[in-house]
Amino acid sequence: MSSQPNKVLLVDDEERLLSGLRRRLSGAFEIETALSGPEALKVIETDPNIAVIVADMQMPDMNGIELLKRVKTEAPKIRRLMLTGNADQETAIAAINEGKVMRFLRKPCDIEDIKSALSMALEEYNYQSVDIAQDINEAGAADSSEKARSAFLAIMNHELRTPLHHIIGLASAIESNPPKSDDEASFEHLKQIQASGQQMLALVSRILEFSRLRSEASDANSGDTVNLIDIIREEVEDVRPYAIQKNVTVSIDSLRNQVNIESSEENVRLALKELLTNAVKFNQKDGHVSIIVKCERDRVGVRVNNTGKQLSADQLSQIMEPFRQGDESYARAHDGVGLGLALVSTIADLSDARFKIAPRKNGGAEATIVYKRAALVAAA
Repeated sequence: MSSQPNKVLLVDDEERLLSGLRRRLSGAFEIETALSGPEALKVIETDPNIAVIVADMQMPDMNGIELLKRVKTEAPKIRRLMLTGNADQETAIAAINEGKVMRFLRKPCDIEDIKSALSMALEEYNYQSVDIAQDINEAGAADSSEKARSAFLAIMNHELRTPLHHIIGLASAIESNPPKSDDEASFEHLKQIQASGQQMLALVSRILEFSRLRSEASDANSGDTVNLIDIIREEVEDVRPYAIQKNVTVSIDSLRNQVNIESSEENVRLALKELLTNAVKFNQKDGHVSIIVKCERDRVGVRVNNTGKQLSADQLSQIMEPFRQGDESYARAHDGVGLGLALVSTIADLSDARFKIAPRKNGGAEATIVYKRAALVAAA
């Protein structure tokens, strides 16, 4: 028997499909199979090495959501995935929200995508048994202030000057040709002026927020106690419309419904908002973001995993610096000023927490914040 559960249980009532999947995955994973929900529950009951379950949605006796709900109750540490032909986004969200599914895969699914999802699930399972203090390193400090200053000036030159030129140019055009009630071109110019103004306001607000946090005393927020799980759920609901727009699913996994930590609620919300927004923003189509909460006696770890493109350790180190992004060319695919992870790092310092981000070998990144636990609470 292995020292760490590492088996994958595949559940589907189509025996040929199940056999094919087992054959194609057996070289990379230790596979068990079941032809129904009740049979799968018996396997889990008798085999302590099951770490991941992948269930079909449409099965007789017990459908996939019903099965995974039972697994959540009877073996909550097992990672729960669904592989189904029901491909609409609403079904995926319902499965994740109601069925406590941790990942939703659509048939037909490329075998490499399935392997990547299973690898991520096993990583997340193993995270639950890792000592938090050993798992996380102190957040790396940024490079020289001169490098950050140069990056800041380059971004300001682009992010501020571009919308300003739009505003000035469009306003001049309207001044030269005052709009009439039926002049669609002028009204379109006004819309563009408004959009550019909102873009500038958002940019300046983020810079001011970063400056405010950097200037706060490190112990300014000590003594506050908040329920981390409630905040995570609320921030996930806030980011969900953006995730739906990007065709990305988001799941939360915690063995407890209440985990109190010592920190400012405002700062916890801001850190989670930045992590979740970045995890969705830099994800791929049909990608996934998973949030895992791990509790120890005096510490709580929150890990946010995403399935975006492969990043090197050097790229992640770079985007931890203020006003820098992994792609700093003006033609980069994602807008923004590169403050997200620097904000999270600063917030962690203020909260006497620790933050790290690391690349995942199958693509994407895993970001972890470790907070001080305020009080022990019974599992709900």
